Amino acid sequence: MEWAVKRQLLAGFSAIALVAYLVVFRSELIGVEQVIEKEPIVITSCFEDVTATIRVTTAAECPASFISLGNGALSQESESVTALHPILANRFEAARLVAQQSGINLYISSGFRDEARQAVLFEEALKKYGSETEAAKWVLPAASSHHPDGLAIDVNYPGDRPGAAWLEKNGSRFGLCRVYANEWWHFEGVIAPGESCPPLAPNALVDLR
Repeated sequence: MEWAVKRQLLAGFSAIALVAYLVVFRSELIGVEQVIEKEPIVITSCFEDVTATIRVTTAAECPASFISLGNGALSQESESVTALHPILANRFEAARLVAQQSGINLYISSGFRDEARQAVLFEEALKKYGSETEAAKWVLPAASSHHPDGLAIDVNYPGDRPGAAWLEKNGSRFGLCRVYANEWWHFEGVIAPGESCPPLAPNALVDLR
């Protein structure tokens, strides 16, 4: 009788140990799965100017004959910016070449501006509109504008709205979006190529800091 009790106890302990092992083992598997899920595949868009072809790749760099359009929304690369973001420049150039095939002329009328130039433009807008709030709807202060960050371009301003309208319609293919409802000329790289552009903000006040 005593041996039978011992066997039952041993069987119980074995079952508990097995359950504990399975719990730990499953937890480890789940942990591995979670790590894998946190490492999405990065897809880079590449543009070939001769054929006007966009190719996507998971490689770190585009093929030699292609220029990179990047893989997401663009952000400031460093504290000391002196030129337009290179990927933004690539995206515009790709769009320009494709538009040219349809007889559309695209050009950047204003891209990178240093903070001093942006400050002058804001002061001029302040005189024109009478208040900082009204001025900032059209020209942001240097600390808020994306032009000194190299992340914004004004396209075909002021005389060629149809060309900018083409870019608004087709720009998402290259990762370019019009961002303000009151500025038909202002574009930024706020998406990855091929994604949908976000709804237009009423004006630049949404970026005022």
